[in-house]
Amino acid sequence: MKLVIRVAGLAIGLAALSGSWAQAPDGKAYPTKPVRLVVPYAAGGGGDAVFRLVTEPLAARLGQPLYFDYRAGAGGTIGLNLLSKAEADGYSLGVGSSDAVALAPNYHARLGYDPQKDLLPIAIVAEMPLVLLVRADSPAKSYKDLVKMAADKPGSVTYGTPGSGSASHIMGALLASGSGVEFTHIPYKGTAPAIQDLLGGQVTTIITSGFDAVPLDKAGRVRALAVSGTQRYALLPKTPTAKEQGVDLVDELKVWFGVFAPAGVSKAIVGRLAREIDQIISTEQFRTRSAELGFVPIHTTPEQFQQRVQEDTTRLAALVRRTGVKPD
Repeated sequence: MKLVIRVAGLAIGLAALSGSWAQAPDGKAYPTKPVRLVVPYAAGGGGDAVFRLVTEPLAARLGQPLYFDYRAGAGGTIGLNLLSKAEADGYSLGVGSSDAVALAPNYHARLGYDPQKDLLPIAIVAEMPLVLLVRADSPAKSYKDLVKMAADKPGSVTYGTPGSGSASHIMGALLASGSGVEFTHIPYKGTAPAIQDLLGGQVTTIITSGFDAVPLDKAGRVRALAVSGTQRYALLPKTPTAKEQGVDLVDELKVWFGVFAPAGVSKAIVGRLAREIDQIISTEQFRTRSAELGFVPIHTTPEQFQQRVQEDTTRLAALVRRTGVKPD
């Protein structure tokens, strides 16, 4: 499925006058044709939503259309596998999350790509915490209540996630371990069916991103019991962090989304893209809209992003070992 972001011809002239054109490997100015953005998530999801805020202004700055190539599945790893094998000419970029880039190598034995060797980080765009939700009519009014339910009747508390090996899966295992109880994991193929079963009463709780949690909370359909991170989530200010409730194992467990290129793309092109993206997420329009959607803008250079990937991969490996969750 392809979504094309088109720009007026004037944008090309403006970009040329700015003097910020990068050089492609063949010596021509970059870009001279449309750029593909591989989106490894379903249209309308968190990863898709955050990049819709970036693509239109980025297309205008580059002077060329960007088109979305949706390759959803396997927690974002199918799309990144495709991207890792694309030509390194700057005309294939992709969206990657911490799940598919930093967590997946520690959980899935057969990814088909090595994120640190086959992908080139360009810029993190935004991040958000994970949120533990129950239905609005749940007897669990707090995380303490949920723990008591699990202690009183072992095996009775179930938690749904977008899939095995996701950050949500790891968070649930860490919460259970840190609280000394058992939470039974129910993996789904994506967030939407997990939410559906929570609202239908098929699972006790789900763990999902702030992007998905906030609208459900605003509609009064769920109750947020805990968020990951060291600080409360601005869009759910009444919800305490897990650390406030005695579990400090998920302090740094957040989901970030960034832009990647196949390894081998020139530094000039990567630098150009990183600068343009950084300017976009610095705008008031981006900050306002991302806050409404539950995202926190993040500014990084390609080098800082590369370091974040390395550090997160190492840190998440330790968390996976601690949970005892078995890799594929």
